[in-house]
Amino acid sequence: MILKGVRFSMEPLRTKVGVNIRAPWERVADIYGDYQNWQNLFPTIRGVTLLRETDGHVELEIAHDEGRVPNTLTWLAPDRVRLDERKKRYDATFINSFEARGDTTRYNVEAEVRLRGAYRLLRPFIGRLVRRRIEELVLAPVKARAEST
Repeated sequence: MILKGVRFSMEPLRTKVGVNIRAPWERVADIYGDYQNWQNLFPTIRGVTLLRETDGHVELEIAHDEGRVPNTLTWLAPDRVRLDERKKRYDATFINSFEARGDTTRYNVEAEVRLRGAYRLLRPFIGRLVRRRIEELVLAPVKARAEST
């Protein structure tokens, strides 16, 4: 798409980030999947409201720094959880996977971020920011909690 001579991509931004955690994968997956305690785990979450729960799907309203945000958790397998999130600037899908590696777990997050409106212009510059935010705001808190007990 062209906007006044500037080209920008409509393709979503895709990235994958991971961390090794000294804990069994079941513990790491349980910590992530315990959405009722997300406000005590993730620094940008102020509260969580359960809207609806069906087989393998949980619809939530998350009180974030920017306001209330709809999220949907879908368990794809015991060791894979999909999170769909809609924010003002983007829609995103995060596939969280928990892979046993001996005494540790490899916790990976695969992100697909679809920027909205004029924010699409930032796509070439935002990849590192998305990776850093996942590392700081998702992986690090889960790692700290899993390794603390």
